[in-house]
Amino acid sequence: MGLINNMRKYFRYVFKNDGFAYRPARGEISPHAFQAAKAIRGGQPPTIIIHGIMKRSGTVYTGELLGLHPCIHPHPNLIWETPFLSLTGDIRKLQQDFFLTYQQNIGKIGENDFLPIFGSSFLAYLYALVPDGQRMLLKVPGVEYLDYFYDVFPNENLLLLIRDGRDVVSSTIKTWPQLRFADVCKRWANSARMIVRFNESSKNREGYWFARYEDAVKDPETFVREACFKFNLDPNTYPFEKVNNLPIIGSSTTRKQPETWVKKTKGFNPIGRWQQWSAWRKMTFKRIAGQALIELGYCDNLDW
Repeated sequence: MGLINNMRKYFRYVFKNDGFAYRPARGEISPHAFQAAKAIRGGQPPTIIIHGIMKRSGTVYTGELLGLHPCIHPHPNLIWETPFLSLTGDIRKLQQDFFLTYQQNIGKIGENDFLPIFGSSFLAYLYALVPDGQRMLLKVPGVEYLDYFYDVFPNENLLLLIRDGRDVVSSTIKTWPQLRFADVCKRWANSARMIVRFNESSKNREGYWFARYEDAVKDPETFVREACFKFNLDPNTYPFEKVNNLPIIGSSTTRKQPETWVKKTKGFNPIGRWQQWSAWRKMTFKRIAGQALIELGYCDNLDW
């Protein structure tokens, strides 16, 4: 059974790319659906949802960093990842099947009304596990169906976290050596292109922050202060004295098994490890993901 599940995951990783497709039109959502979604989630403050570009993008460290704030309740019921948005295609198909079963409902319900209703119901379910007065923090290392984020979660905050694709690919291959190098490059490139499109349309939204993992590593205090500004948190209550003692989890260079906490050692630096690549790997990444790396601002050209 484990082998079958692993094969299914690998197939989805390599071949299932519909979550990254370009969609100039996403379908109607009625005002009533948005109002109902707001009522369903109740009066809780906006959830902060971290979407990392893909696995190995630093969502764990960033989540732990923000989770130190006394007003934040991260990962309710120890739900470490919440890949709900990636099921958007399935929810849309469910609504299409609903219409197919009784076609007279078409036109009476918005084409994508299920999205905010299901998303807000999921958040209400999780918020029931959060102490009163605290804000929930969720994370997921992936951006499938990112262009539907505000359709599914219209009342929430978004931290969109990017990381240099070369380091992401390097860490991914070290963690899961069964993956093909070219497939991981393609995954990062698809994710990067999705992010570039989304950021262009969402950059002026309140409660949205487009941030780099590298900034959180290099200067965590400035990173936290910016997060407080973006998400309306009081920086004066944040325990900055605890930042340097924050452990890392799952580093591809230190972990002996998944989900192992490791104390940061002096000189720990997860940035730039790709520089040890062979010429073939550099050439392969440039061919598949080089342009996306430029578009995300990690380099000006491919002369590296």
